Amino acid sequence: MDNWRCYLLMKLPICYFCARTKVLCLKDLKRLEKGEISQLDVDISNELVLLKEKKYSSLDNLTFVRAHKSDNLLVLMVRNSDKLNRNILIKVSRDLERKGYGRVRFVEESAEPRKIVEQIVSPSRVLGVDILWLPDGSSQFTVRIPHRDARRMPVKKEVAEDILTKLLGKYVRIVFL
Repeated sequence: MDNWRCYLLMKLPICYFCARTKVLCLKDLKRLEKGEISQLDVDISNELVLLKEKKYSSLDNLTFVRAHKSDNLLVLMVRNSDKLNRNILIKVSRDLERKGYGRVRFVEESAEPRKIVEQIVSPSRVLGVDILWLPDGSSQFTVRIPHRDARRMPVKKEVAEDILTKLLGKYVRIVFL
């Protein structure tokens, strides 16, 4: 591989070579054993690298952070998706769906919980995302959605709560008003 290509590689939670071959180096193997990355992260990294090399060279601009799966929904947390054509992400989603990963949704990483919630429950509207402090000192998020938008949610309420809990790191409860 030419030296100039090293700077154009997609950013992944594992080494590019490990993602391409699906054989983990010692460093990535230790991260997998510690739970810093999951087997799903490894599998999706491999799929994205293969898709980038065969069809979608513009995926080099994408940074894949991690993947979470609940029921039949696979959520890929990414950065820099705004630099890509939206049609490319749709095509990549369809390719992953054909390979048996279920429905695929790309979510742009954000420090604001509301932005992440809006990306998961869209086209439903979000009235608010509140933090509920519990007596034991822990907290959870309460997401308020209009009752008439309940049927517009792309996934079941329980699946959305599970995915959002994994993405945000705190328990999430969805309430329809």
